[in-house]
Amino acid sequence: MLPALLLTTLLLPAQPNPSASSSNEQEVFDKAPLFSTATYQPETEAATLPVPTVVAVPLLGPPQPTTGSAPAPAPPGPASVLPERWWLMKQAQGTWLGTLLDDNRLFLSGWIEQSFTASTDQFSNYPMIFNDRANEYLVQQAWVRIGRKLVTLRTTEPSWGFQIDVLNGSDYRWTIARGFWNSQLDNHVPDSQNLYGIDLVQHYLSLYVPTLFQGTEFRLGRFYAPFNFDSIEGVTTPLDSRAYAFENSPFTMCGLAAYVTFNTAWTGVFMLVNGNDVYFGDPAEELRFAGNLKWTQTGGRNIVQFGTSLGRGKFNPAYPTPPQQTTVALATEPFGRNNFNIFDFLYTYLFNKSLSYNLEIMYGYQYNVPQGSLPIATPGGFTNWLSVLHYLFYDVSPRLRLIGRWEDFDDFQGQRTGFAGLYNAVTAGFQYRLNPSTILRPEIRYDYNFESTPFDGKHGLFTATIDTIIRW
Repeated sequence: MLPALLLTTLLLPAQPNPSASSSNEQEVFDKAPLFSTATYQPETEAATLPVPTVVAVPLLGPPQPTTGSAPAPAPPGPASVLPERWWLMKQAQGTWLGTLLDDNRLFLSGWIEQSFTASTDQFSNYPMIFNDRANEYLVQQAWVRIGRKLVTLRTTEPSWGFQIDVLNGSDYRWTIARGFWNSQLDNHVPDSQNLYGIDLVQHYLSLYVPTLFQGTEFRLGRFYAPFNFDSIEGVTTPLDSRAYAFENSPFTMCGLAAYVTFNTAWTGVFMLVNGNDVYFGDPAEELRFAGNLKWTQTGGRNIVQFGTSLGRGKFNPAYPTPPQQTTVALATEPFGRNNFNIFDFLYTYLFNKSLSYNLEIMYGYQYNVPQGSLPIATPGGFTNWLSVLHYLFYDVSPRLRLIGRWEDFDDFQGQRTGFAGLYNAVTAGFQYRLNPSTILRPEIRYDYNFESTPFDGKHGLFTATIDTIIRW
């Protein structure tokens, strides 16, 4: 399977549009790294209208247009990201399809992510997830994204949009929410799941109000949890394998969210949601708050973010009732994640234009967890877990980025992974861009649990992964 993976990588890279200028292609390498070393922000789409520039907009106050002045810099945050036009949109440019899409601020894009993970375990790398299958080729993500852009720059008028993200592939097993297409996981073979499926991992309506603070985007629907450095998306997470901190946090939430730019230094995300990885209408719904607050130093040298998902923090004994009801991933999480609380701290430091460092400290807990789910009995069913995660990035060239990751994850009672103890995971890898649309990501990783034997009865696990992403 590994030769097939490499052959596909060489044969299927997106070809640049002959009508696109070579300078634009070079700009992708020189100015727009595929992966950010700042705190994770999912990709969003934005548009610009040629209207008077607004330098400062007070809360709910009238805009103050100016003439003859340079445009104010775009504020940080999801609402101001201007992504590249990838292969399909470039090919459509100048055609009736491209005109139809552009005139209506519509976009269509996606990517294909495939991987092979060699492992010292025979069948499974669990409790690693996403690339959990040992010695097996995976199409992890055949992603399709469609939506309508928001107008966020050089405008004082509200605009509306939407976004739908369709995840096809093996990763659906981890992202799918309780109460939404869970039947895909059922398999007639006992203790087995369907490897491939589909998840509408994001789908929301959005409204952007430029005069609320310095720009606020509202979203209604299903969207990503607003914390963690790693991400669901293959194109916005540094390596194919994820950290335990991300794997043991919520992935998506359903409800109402506000993404607020207070000023050029401060942004925030504020959500009222129905749980962690729970879909609308599911009996496990419980109202909770989720969000983050981020400070970015002028110039971006220091970035600090604190995020949380906060509710009762107490397991609901009435739902689910294992094994009839399961949740994310599911055989491995029969008691769910919908009611646990998470606190997440992220810090980014840029040494220079080539070298950067990220620190993430994540703590989670839950009360009243059924004793039968705990390898170690604890009073009142209290469970908690802690991660300290380090990332180091070094850009050798616009095409090549070296990555080091070190994580200490303590599953104190063993409820999150099924094995109590302190995990240490060390990963080294790199990202190499074959062209603006195709990236190769090899990595090697060693995991070790000092107290238990989660890896086929062993304390340690060694994996070597090769992963490719082709954007279109």
